[in-house]
Amino acid sequence: MEGRIFYEQRSISVLVIGDMIHHHGFIEDAKKVCKSLYLASNHEMLQAIVEKHRIDLIFGTLSYEEDAYLTTLETIRKKDNKIDMVLFFYEMCKLPFEERVVALKCKRYFCMKAEEKYIMKLFTESVDSISRENMLRKDTQYFDALLESSVVSQSDTQGNITYINDNFTKITGYTKEEVIGKNHRILKHPSNSQDIFEDMWKTITKGDVWRERVLNRNKDGSDFWADTIIIPFRDDKTNEIIQYIAIRRDITQMLEEKRTVYEKELKAQEQMKLSEAKDSFLILFTHELKTPLNAIINFSQYLYKNMHRIDEIPKVKRMHLLEQIYKSAASMLENVTNILDLSRLRNHKLNYTYTLFDLNATILEVIERHQPLAFELRKTIHYQSDGSEPYITSDEYRLKQILANVVSNALKYGSSKVNIFLLSDNEKIEIIIEDDGKGIVDKEAVFELYEQDAKGVTSMEKKGTGIGLNFVKLLCEDLRFSYRLEDARSLSGTRFVLTKMRRE
Repeated sequence: MEGRIFYEQRSISVLVIGDMIHHHGFIEDAKKVCKSLYLASNHEMLQAIVEKHRIDLIFGTLSYEEDAYLTTLETIRKKDNKIDMVLFFYEMCKLPFEERVVALKCKRYFCMKAEEKYIMKLFTESVDSISRENMLRKDTQYFDALLESSVVSQSDTQGNITYINDNFTKITGYTKEEVIGKNHRILKHPSNSQDIFEDMWKTITKGDVWRERVLNRNKDGSDFWADTIIIPFRDDKTNEIIQYIAIRRDITQMLEEKRTVYEKELKAQEQMKLSEAKDSFLILFTHELKTPLNAIINFSQYLYKNMHRIDEIPKVKRMHLLEQIYKSAASMLENVTNILDLSRLRNHKLNYTYTLFDLNATILEVIERHQPLAFELRKTIHYQSDGSEPYITSDEYRLKQILANVVSNALKYGSSKVNIFLLSDNEKIEIIIEDDGKGIVDKEAVFELYEQDAKGVTSMEKKGTGIGLNFVKLLCEDLRFSYRLEDARSLSGTRFVLTKMRRE
């Protein structure tokens, strides 16, 4: 059984002319090789097909008796010098016919009788040749366009510049006279790591192509980012590297546009988040004010309505009601004060008074102040000092605010107790506050303004105004305290660590 021949189709359009169109076996096989195959049985069809379609190759037979065919081919050649022609002749051409055929500048000429059995082979070779030339032409056009739009330089094996294109001068500001013979280090940006250039030399000296995004410095001191390709070239005889070609594509504007878009998107997201946070804050803060305000109204209203028989109300009850009114008013005042202080703090208008004070006494005062809250919530506060009794210079009132916010949170979110530790050595002083609550998942987000330990942050229900830990964060930054949140070691909840270095 005779084997079947499989042909790979090329993106080529071919026009077959002359008696060749009657070779049916050839025509069927030819259709498999090229994308489009046209047949012209006379010179009128030849002219019409060329005018209507893009033709890459005219392939077929030609006789010196067919002057009309030749005349049409001459007309086609004058209009389009890019169409390839491969012609077969049945006998030797006669002058001046031969001169006219040569003037067509055909790709190849064949004697039909000698090559008839090889027609398909010759056709395939011609189509493949044109296909390769077309691909090479496209690659060349692409490469030329790339070079024209890129910063191109050539250097010797030491990196000394031997050639630059016009774009090099346009982008960098350096003229040929200023850079020819100079090393490529002239473009090196001081912020680039030495590792980049070590990797570059290691790669190109092995003969491999190096690719990287590199920050360069122009003649005027401005910067430009470039996607850089460095290609090593070898000597044909010795195979040794003789030069390098660097092709840089300036992407500064592209990166700037991306940065601008990113910043706009980020700003829009921040504005949306801030708007949502403000709405949440108003709800939370309204709730925080409403609770003590209701107590003030209800208790004062009760006393007012019973003024005519005030002496009949037990003194203990009167004192309790007045105490609750006072505590509620104090709570409201504290919330409002915190918001005002936070506003000043965020605008860098908060004043500080630095004094030398006993840190141990300050902590004890904060604990004493929070004992009523602990009693109300049925929780306990345990305090342990290493006995060092350190003194520090800072703003004692603001430090109390920091500790008060953290202790208050620990009491609200803890289950039963809060542990406080004071530790100090020659280098630093640490205050550690631990609770036995459910913990915090995102230990950074809770320090942002209006963040609550709600869904997605912790598993606990919302409590407080959502400004406390942001206030803590900003105060710590101003007073040069470092802080961190971590999982509690001795308890199951959260551990807040406040650190002050002895020498700064």
